[in-house]
Amino acid sequence: MRKGFIFTLDALLALLLTTVVVAGTFSLLRTEREVYSSYLVSQYQHTAENVLIVLRTAPLNQLVSSEIILKWSESGILDSEIVSPDMSPLDIVATYWATDPIFPEKDLKHKAEIILGYILNQTLKGYNYELLINNYTSPYLRRVGSNYSKAPYVSEATLLMSGYAYNQTPRGYMARAYLTRATSVREDLFGFMRVLAEAWAGIEWKNTLHIWSTELYVNATIYLPIDSKILEADGNFVKRSDEKMEVYINGNRVSLTSGAPNAPDIKDYLVPGDNVIEFKFYNSSSYWEMGIGSGTTIYVKYLSSIPYVEDPGVIKIYDVTSQYTGFIYLLENFVPGDIESINMKFKVKGAQVVRLYYGLGENLWLISEKYVDPASIETVEFTDDEIREGLSRIGVSYSNLSKMVFDFVLAVDAKYDENIGRFLYGGGYYFIWYNGEYYPITCPDCEGVRTRRLYGYPDSIIEIKYTPKILRTPYSIPVSIKVGYSDIKYSDYTGWDCELDTYKSLSFKYTLPPYAEPWYVDLWVGYCFASSTTQRLIENRYEFYSGPNGVYSLRIAYTRLNEQYMMIPNQENTFTATLDVGVDEGGTSYRKGATRGVVKYFLNAYAGYGKVFPKYIREGCGGYNITYHWTDGINVYEDTITAGEEPYCQLSAEELLEGSKQYAVDDAIIRLFKNLGGYGTRDSPITVKLPENVNIEFASMGEIPGLFEPIQITLRVWRES
Repeated sequence: MRKGFIFTLDALLALLLTTVVVAGTFSLLRTEREVYSSYLVSQYQHTAENVLIVLRTAPLNQLVSSEIILKWSESGILDSEIVSPDMSPLDIVATYWATDPIFPEKDLKHKAEIILGYILNQTLKGYNYELLINNYTSPYLRRVGSNYSKAPYVSEATLLMSGYAYNQTPRGYMARAYLTRATSVREDLFGFMRVLAEAWAGIEWKNTLHIWSTELYVNATIYLPIDSKILEADGNFVKRSDEKMEVYINGNRVSLTSGAPNAPDIKDYLVPGDNVIEFKFYNSSSYWEMGIGSGTTIYVKYLSSIPYVEDPGVIKIYDVTSQYTGFIYLLENFVPGDIESINMKFKVKGAQVVRLYYGLGENLWLISEKYVDPASIETVEFTDDEIREGLSRIGVSYSNLSKMVFDFVLAVDAKYDENIGRFLYGGGYYFIWYNGEYYPITCPDCEGVRTRRLYGYPDSIIEIKYTPKILRTPYSIPVSIKVGYSDIKYSDYTGWDCELDTYKSLSFKYTLPPYAEPWYVDLWVGYCFASSTTQRLIENRYEFYSGPNGVYSLRIAYTRLNEQYMMIPNQENTFTATLDVGVDEGGTSYRKGATRGVVKYFLNAYAGYGKVFPKYIREGCGGYNITYHWTDGINVYEDTITAGEEPYCQLSAEELLEGSKQYAVDDAIIRLFKNLGGYGTRDSPITVKLPENVNIEFASMGEIPGLFEPIQITLRVWRES
């Protein structure tokens, strides 16, 4: 439901089936302006009651779209220091109404009527309405132009709300607790896109074709937060065919072994900040393409307290130099949200034509091509309008691209030949068998042998604007789960091919903490390809995608498209990918031991105001020095953190848990710990390390009886016709 839609009246009736128990905890006070036994009066009465029940029980983020949540959060209408999108609209109204005297400068009552007015206007289409809060109303809270005094039948529904928790007499204290930093164990997987050039370059001279192996150089940069403490790292570097490959990290050559990963320990090669990864391909004895193969990845496990994450919508292009031929760059992109726009910019040298293709299955469609001067350095742009128009010609929209990865191919002096099902490259030769002989063919309009360069980021970049599925805040702490080679299980054997055992199905299991905010899953996959077949993606028995796998596929990625079935916190999730036709029957299979990935999510280092407690903090304490436990997923560690101000009282997390039944501050800290994965006890450790130089901040509200009064909310519904 968090896909983001407004409930219609039909949806409200369906929702009532799940809210009737909750609704039974409070009483609706029915009144009618006129006593009629008519059907209309009964219908209006139920409509008013149903709307109030939903406004009282359904979270705001299930009633409005993520775009509206983001807009309200950025403008301050949804004040994250006081309320959250997980609260129901009427909980938010009661909170704003109760705290308005504390924060008069925030104009909280006006913000409350903006939120309610928007929902009522979208929900009660076809009806006139007026909502009153303690007999207060405004133009935001009634249908414009309506007048209930002119209506023959008007029904009302009324409920009483008191404070933050329904039907509790307001008294005592409340507290909130939050962090601005926490040291988390991060596990990142950096996957590398295919960059390919023709293996053999050639030139005709005196009616003779002279050929030799080309050379391809690719430089990519990966970034680690500047405070990173690198715990372990490995790399798996895969070449396309039988060419020679050398890999350098920050100028140091990496020794490669057999197996995966073939660089099992690269921790000492990496540094905080930018890390330059250089690939060199040369001396191919095959007439196939050379370059980066599928399954090329670097895994890094590190500690960091900087909540930095790479934006999936910013694709930092590699620096590529092909010594003799044209080349292609597979752009297998993914963003965890709904795409709004795509813009691309590429800076090239020595190129004559730059083409952009869209790929799906075995098909590649030309989106746009631009000719440039090979004697100069040129910047080529593919704008959002050009990309949209090119996709629309083949019946593809951005909504089609938002479910999984989607493929573009950048071709620099290269052209896709549908007849042979591969690219042809300027300066390069591919040999086809015809009438008992090999015949060399090349790209007809890509010029001949010369050096071509694609300048890397920031000269070349792809920017994808999208609406995210989740709302990140300054309190969001990035965390991830490694999906290693051994975590992937394979089934439905399809034989030995591509130098490995192959299978039609792969799967893995993972568990998210109870209060995790799921972001996305990213797998870098080792395929064995003969021809395209249908690939099906399933999470917890829910098939969320099926479609043809691409010629150059190397990645599976997805976000939480369905909250009921996908990436569910506090339970074991099972992901399965299957291919309909295996490579043994001319389709595609998964290479065993060649796939790994990462599950990304956020923890919320903020616990807002909670219940009302008779006591604020333990007597004689201005704050606490807390002994707590945290885990890196393998071991459990004991550590300390301060909260509040001096004088500090020494407490364990176990004592906090017991005190959370009567002290507002204890409750706030325990709720914060729960957001971080546990209670902070040895048996229930949190999943992040709290930095020694960071203090848990908390804020309170006291004198609650003087601030909180019961709030009466009345909704009138009618039709004038």
